Amino acid sequence: MEISALQQIVKERYFKTDSERGIYHTALWFHEEVGELSSAIATGDQQNAKEEFADVLMWLLTLANLMEVKMEDAVADYLKNPRKLPTK
Repeated sequence: MEISALQQIVKERYFKTDSERGIYHTALWFHEEVGELSSAIATGDQQNAKEEFADVLMWLLTLANLMEVKMEDAVADYLKNPRKLPTK
């Protein structure tokens, strides 16, 4: 699945609720999910980590939608940036 298609699905499902909650409270939810992912990684819980990776991605796309950022463009720009290339 392309990033843009996934971002559109997230927008269709969650944008109304998330925009009513507002960017700041939505960002707090995102941070909570990152914390849950960190806990799953720390405990080595592979199944929970898998679920939390998805949660983090969905909340990240939600934040991008609220800020009108097309993640496919953001990732493409990131990959073109020479400062982001691995060093030897």
